[in-house]
Amino acid sequence: MAIGPLLKDLREAAGISQAELARLCCDISGRSTVTREMVSRWENGKRYPTFWLPHLARALGVDVSVLESGQLKRRTFVVSAAIGALAPLGPALNRDSAAEIVSSIAGGDAGVLATVQTSHETDLLISHFAASDAGSERQLARWLDDGPAVLRVNACGIVAKSAKPDLIDSAAHALRRDREVRDLYLSAVGGRVGTSPQALIRELYNPRDAGARWCSALLLRDHPAEETTSALRAALRSEPIPENIRTIGMILNGVDPCI
Repeated sequence: MAIGPLLKDLREAAGISQAELARLCCDISGRSTVTREMVSRWENGKRYPTFWLPHLARALGVDVSVLESGQLKRRTFVVSAAIGALAPLGPALNRDSAAEIVSSIAGGDAGVLATVQTSHETDLLISHFAASDAGSERQLARWLDDGPAVLRVNACGIVAKSAKPDLIDSAAHALRRDREVRDLYLSAVGGRVGTSPQALIRELYNPRDAGARWCSALLLRDHPAEETTSALRAALRSEPIPENIRTIGMILNGVDPCI
């Protein structure tokens, strides 16, 4: 069991509200920074209460090991599954990095993903595993909208490489509305494939990265020519993601999709 559901179960068993639990944590710790909203985020898996674990344990009348083991069981299970799934898929260094990040996602810990922008290859490995773990997918979807720009773009990059159209569409939507995420993703695509029209046209058909397809379409606005217009029209017919279709259609009509 992840710690969020465990906290909720223990709190409800104790017959206290989220606001009451927040007040107890403040009283026990001598700090006044815990709010009902913070408790809600812990229970929903949006934040991990690293510092607050011993205070939560006292407030809920359990040993801190109960909370630690509740998180550890899920994290251990997820990481073990990830290592098996990732083993045949790439170089050992990329696999190790992906397994470390999978561990963080499983623990609801944004630390690794919020530190440095991950590579295309690492995103592919993480996405491959996350497709089999609904909890990781939900966490990544939350991070599309929550946290620093590096965390948001990393979540976007992983989600954009998944196999689930609805999830992918949410990543493309994030690219359109979130300028910080868009700028970071555009820079990554340009750095990986280049910014020549020929390279970007090839990337329009990248079957493993809907985010790269979206960015390539946007970057092709800077290369107006019959060749790029024809490529965008062809991509419009083959693109499966609604948000990407919308973006390509707007570009062909001379409309900025990001306004």
